Amino acid sequence: MIYRSDGQRRRWAWWFIPRPFDVVSSFLYPSVLGMYFYNLLSNCGCKAVMHSEQAIVLSVVATLLLLCIDRMEYWRYGEETPRKTAIGLLIARAVLIETVAQIDHFSFSPFLYLILPLLACLYFGMRTGYALAVVAWLIYMLKHVLRHSFSFSTANEMEYLFVFTIGLVFVLLMARAVLTERASRARAERLLAALESSHQQLKLYSEQAADLAATRERNRLARDIHDTLGHYLTVINVQLEKAQAFRKKKPEEADRAVGDARRMANEALQDVRRSVGALRQTEELFAFWPSMNALLDQFRSEQYQLTLRVEGHEEGFSKQRLLTLYRVVQEGLTNIRKHAQAHTVQLDIYFDEQEAVLSLHDDGCGFDPTVQYDGYGLQGIQERLEVIGGTLTIESERGSGNMPGKGTRLKVIAPKDSYIPHPVSA
Repeated sequence: MIYRSDGQRRRWAWWFIPRPFDVVSSFLYPSVLGMYFYNLLSNCGCKAVMHSEQAIVLSVVATLLLLCIDRMEYWRYGEETPRKTAIGLLIARAVLIETVAQIDHFSFSPFLYLILPLLACLYFGMRTGYALAVVAWLIYMLKHVLRHSFSFSTANEMEYLFVFTIGLVFVLLMARAVLTERASRARAERLLAALESSHQQLKLYSEQAADLAATRERNRLARDIHDTLGHYLTVINVQLEKAQAFRKKKPEEADRAVGDARRMANEALQDVRRSVGALRQTEELFAFWPSMNALLDQFRSEQYQLTLRVEGHEEGFSKQRLLTLYRVVQEGLTNIRKHAQAHTVQLDIYFDEQEAVLSLHDDGCGFDPTVQYDGYGLQGIQERLEVIGGTLTIESERGSGNMPGKGTRLKVIAPKDSYIPHPVSA
């Protein structure tokens, strides 16, 4: 099937019946002209026709002009005729219709007046159409009474009045139907346009969501690499430095440090293999307390004094939230090894019905938390907590001169899955 645009349809069919109301005009104009010829021939004969040659030509020309106006208007403007042009065309039609009415001696031409209220409705709305229908009915009455001595003396005259009145009602109903169809079509076109716009917007959103998902996945991989491999490399580096420092003075300590470094390297390799395998699986195997205890035992083996205090139970907290708490502790202990110069560390974990609260405190040199530091550690913690709706608070104070620092306290609040936290002001 070949579809044509509105302009293409006007180019090849503008002369036929381009609009619904043209059905009325296309039938009514030639019908009135035909009745005029029939009445002229039956009442006056061929001789009268010859004497009325100018009137006949004028009526034919006026009728053809009325037909041409309808078609040329649609060819030029479609169904949206400008207001000023519509007023001019309505006046031109009224003049031509009145010309035909004068030639016809008001026999059948009054029915051409039906066209004017119909067009007024389509051009300017139903109120204007109603007003022009009343004017057309009053003109019909006025012309009739002036020609027939102010009376309706025959049944035919009453029938013509009744038919004319019914005709006015018909064209008004037809105009309302056309306007309703136009409004429905316009709403449908707006809905289609909105649907198309929504489809394009949805497509754009899906592309943005795909990009965002890819970005989040890259960030997750970066955090995992930093939190796992980075942690192991930090410990291995500490052990190798220890081995180098005690190589001559305490060979056994150096050998033990090398052994620990080798063991940590092996664990790092196994962790990398698990991470790669987790990318191919739907869920990485993770147990909170076994993993946490292994992490804390490893930290204690490095001659740190670590105290753990736990209240409540982790039951009801999702794997994602527990893994986030584990990563926070892992990153905190790694930072203590690298920077804190601490001796004792206190870890408190408190579970309740709404949230988990984790506090990690060391007695190290501290730092200035208002300074932006390079690295993925704290940034990774923040990003993980944002995913689960958690918060991070850091309290620390760097020492000055001979005054030691006051250590660092890292506090994390992780809401339970079914609990929606209240917004926290910045």
